[in-house]
Amino acid sequence: MKIELNEKAQNSFGSVRGVVKTVIKNANVSEELMKTAKLFANLDVSMKSTHQSLEKLTIGITQLRERNNQMLESLHIIPQINDGLNVEELIKCSSAQ
Repeated sequence: MKIELNEKAQNSFGSVRGVVKTVIKNANVSEELMKTAKLFANLDVSMKSTHQSLEKLTIGITQLRERNNQMLESLHIIPQINDGLNVEELIKCSSAQ
């Protein structure tokens, strides 16, 4: 009788130990999922910030092109469609006029 009770107790303890191991595994998986979720949230914030920076750069480049064109017009140089003029060409164009 004692042996049967001892075996049942050991089996019960083994079952409890299995459940505890499963709970710990699930907790570790949940922790990893939370870390991954935080990583993606941070990545999303970084991407939004990068997008905003790119928008500002695009606006700045457009403004620089407009100023460049105004400056070239004030020097009586008509900018090429591709704006592919290099310094030597600019000098030739400005001295020719």
